[in-house]
Amino acid sequence: MKDAEEMMGVYKTRNNDNVDDGESSDSDDDDDLGDVPDTREYMPVDVEGLQSINIGGGNSGFNMGDLQNMTMENGEEDDEDEDDEDDEDDIKLQDGDALVVVAKTEEDFASLEINIFDAESSNLYIHHDIPLPSFPLCLALGSVVSSYQSNNVATAGNYVAVGSFEPGIEIWNLDVMNALEPTMVLGGMDTSGAEDDWMRMQSASMGKKNTKKKKGASSSGLREGSHTDAVMGLSWNTVHQQVLASGSADGTVKLWDVTQTKGGYVRPSATLTHHTDKVQSLAWHPSEGTLLATGGYDRRVCLVDARSAAAVSSTKANQSVKKAKLLADCEAIAWDPHNPNYLTAASEDGVVQCWDVRKFGADPVWSFVAHEYGGVSDISYNSQVPGMLMTCSIDKTVALWDTQNASSPTPQPCGSKDMNVGKLYSVSCYPSSPWLLACGGSGHELAIWDMESEDAIQKRFASRVNDGDGAAATAAANNDDGADEPDFEAIMAAEDNAATSKALDGMSKSKKKKGKKKGKAHSKRK
Repeated sequence: MKDAEEMMGVYKTRNNDNVDDGESSDSDDDDDLGDVPDTREYMPVDVEGLQSINIGGGNSGFNMGDLQNMTMENGEEDDEDEDDEDDEDDIKLQDGDALVVVAKTEEDFASLEINIFDAESSNLYIHHDIPLPSFPLCLALGSVVSSYQSNNVATAGNYVAVGSFEPGIEIWNLDVMNALEPTMVLGGMDTSGAEDDWMRMQSASMGKKNTKKKKGASSSGLREGSHTDAVMGLSWNTVHQQVLASGSADGTVKLWDVTQTKGGYVRPSATLTHHTDKVQSLAWHPSEGTLLATGGYDRRVCLVDARSAAAVSSTKANQSVKKAKLLADCEAIAWDPHNPNYLTAASEDGVVQCWDVRKFGADPVWSFVAHEYGGVSDISYNSQVPGMLMTCSIDKTVALWDTQNASSPTPQPCGSKDMNVGKLYSVSCYPSSPWLLACGGSGHELAIWDMESEDAIQKRFASRVNDGDGAAATAAANNDDGADEPDFEAIMAAEDNAATSKALDGMSKSKKKKGKKKGKAHSKRK
């Protein structure tokens, strides 16, 4: 306030010598005001305002062009135009841009970040972000969905399904910047009767008895068919692109057709209960659209035929599920895109195992310890480089493995790298480039590894890129008599029939032997 009064006093002295500010005029005349800085703010020339009062018509010695040039001297308009052009360039996607979707949490704030990586300049920046109402646990990218207003008409685009600590699954449209709400929500809280509930409360407070609950409303507050706990795993079907599989901490696996809305929301097409604990990971087969692999904290990896799951009761569907045992909780599963018979799973004890699904439940094809400290948090195959497997761990490193090394029955290490972003929770390879790898960790940052400059990696894998004949030969070698192999559905159906026949034969034999002395049972534990 003192400074303001001093500034006001100086301004008055300059403009009106007759103002009485409580001091003598002699002292004002003696003050040297040349040393006082001028702190007044000047506004740019208002050309339109001058035109309105007929200034700048030529009689004053300068015209409107001169006034416009005066306003351009500071370069403010040029700077604004340049800023707008820069913003448009940042938003516009180029052909060589790689998009990376990241779920990020910081203290009490969660968001989806859509990052762009320019491989030519090695520039990584955030294109836009989407605030999330709950902490995310898993993501899955899809391309087909329908909104509630589209009358079950599927629309193509870039969508991401987000699982969180809430029982609902949010699907966001990545093509929309500054989106305020998801395109749709699968399950979760039922808010359709919120207005009716409020009216009932008001009626009850006024003593009215007309407080009947809406027919069909859920007593738990959740939508019909919703998960009842956190959603831990998601997977879009690559063949039937409108189908999404979800795994939850409630121990169930649900299948959703996002194009089928009834009564304002999507209900699950099937619910499976073949796991006895939390379901951590899911993966649809890359080419067989009905085969789903799941892994959970009950230390089981399971294969499910989605057709039987949707057609029969959950009890009968669970009987047809194929299972393999793990020694620790399952953390991640992945199909080998270059050998569709192989399913790989990683567990929290650091062990990575691979099975031939034609002999699922038997001993794995190979098994090894990928990370001794902290276990394996995620695995991923390179879709363009046959035999390249990537693993990450909370030991802060990413490791590369060669699963097609003819000199060894187990995958061989090809190097590892500390990504300097803390404990690692996820890893994936860019599907449009064979040498870009991305991972995220506890350091709240995204790390990208460009493997094109790694001599050891190039020496081992470069010859396999786009080598269709080599990949086909490798797959054929692993298939034994691959030309005569039936499809997965036929194999699973045949095994179901064989198991049923074997059980019936056993029941018949047990009836014939009834009354005989039972022999001592011996069991061999591997």
